[in-house]
Amino acid sequence: MRLRRPPAGVTGRRPLVVIRGLLPYPGRVLVAAIVALLFTLPALDATRYAGWRADLRTVILASVVVAAAGAFVLAARYGARPPADPARFPVRLAVAVAGSALLAAAYLGAAWLLHRLVVPLAVDGPVDGLPARGLVSAVLAGAFGVAVGVLWRHPAVLAALAVLLVAAELTLAGAGGGPVSAVRFWLLGVGHRHDVPGCVSVVPAECVTWTHRYWPAGLTLAATVAVAVLAAAVVAARGRADERAEPSAEPTPVGRDQVGAAPGPDAGPAPAVGGSTPDAGSVPDGAPPRPRAVRWALAAGLVVVGLAATPALIGTGVRHATGDLAVGVGRTAPTGSPVEVSVATPGRLAVFAVGLVAVRDCHAESPDGTRVDLAPLLGTVSYGDSISYRWVGTLRLPEPGRWTVRCAGESGEYLVADPPRVSGLVGRLVEAPRPVGWLLGVLPGLLLAAHAAVGGRWPAWPARAVSRPAR
Repeated sequence: MRLRRPPAGVTGRRPLVVIRGLLPYPGRVLVAAIVALLFTLPALDATRYAGWRADLRTVILASVVVAAAGAFVLAARYGARPPADPARFPVRLAVAVAGSALLAAAYLGAAWLLHRLVVPLAVDGPVDGLPARGLVSAVLAGAFGVAVGVLWRHPAVLAALAVLLVAAELTLAGAGGGPVSAVRFWLLGVGHRHDVPGCVSVVPAECVTWTHRYWPAGLTLAATVAVAVLAAAVVAARGRADERAEPSAEPTPVGRDQVGAAPGPDAGPAPAVGGSTPDAGSVPDGAPPRPRAVRWALAAGLVVVGLAATPALIGTGVRHATGDLAVGVGRTAPTGSPVEVSVATPGRLAVFAVGLVAVRDCHAESPDGTRVDLAPLLGTVSYGDSISYRWVGTLRLPEPGRWTVRCAGESGEYLVADPPRVSGLVGRLVEAPRPVGWLLGVLPGLLLAAHAAVGGRWPAWPARAVSRPAR
């Protein structure tokens, strides 16, 4: 999806043109945001030790970094637009700041809802205004990005700005941090120790309190962005002055006798109704449209990736959303050997594979011959650090009494215990039928295939022609 550029001689509504400048590909930005939301927790999990459990503050901090990086990239691309773009630098700066604030607020709000409702995480420590500081970080990143984009066409000025930032970082490294380290201090704060007067304890840490200051790093970041914006404003003003100094060519007047005349041999295609060219479509600037076969190939690849990534995403979310795990009170047996359990009420039992052993063909039998097969999970859920407990599936026992559980597989052990208590929507999703997981995996590819089927057709640009009187 792309917001099209109006053809020559046509002007559209100003707000739409401005939004098109900052978000030329809103569909791609939305897809990138969804991917970042879903893969933030797995990415953090892959960089930690085995058995690490995420907390809300850590994930929100990572989301703040993603939002600030996205705001910088979009604003830099917007600021680097050609000089012929009608938007002046103050307009670009205002649009970048406002757009960064709105996009960051939406992204951080979505991350908060995702990790409070869908994959609830433990609140290990107070957030302490981290979302608000993250929103300010995105605004500063947007302003800095649009300044860097404007200076991109002036390598000498951009190199001088980079040298100034590096020199400031090296100079202020021992005095509280320079422009680069101020980012970390602004998000995490600088701790200051205070001894509690009159406190007597055998544990020295109990007589110490800490306060965290953020404003010095915030001032450093604001000053850094102000220097970059000032340099970009000076460069943009000089460019405008040079354009005014150069003589501009007058447009060729069009008389009434030329209206409706046949085009010459060198004339381009006639504009269609609505002010757009016949092949404008959704690909502006004369770029060739993407072949439909490429879009079908992308949809097929997305289906394969979705089917492969869905179990990992669900499994990671379930492990971090687990509140209570009672693997230590279950019954363990070698694979192929039975385990007898007694249940007082109808309910569920979870089967875990101990270590790396592959467990299969699990079922439970009652004395009267009732057989209950294991219901597999949608994702791959593993617990523990030194000893791995992989949750294989769940046995739904219809009646109380004594049940005999058997599991086949490689040489190893399996464990029968109460199922983990997983909160949030992911706790219900992990035990859903297999077709639900397949549908979630193929859904992104199906949406892209539907877009490829309609050919990406968009309505004509809502514009009006601009005519100037002949002189």
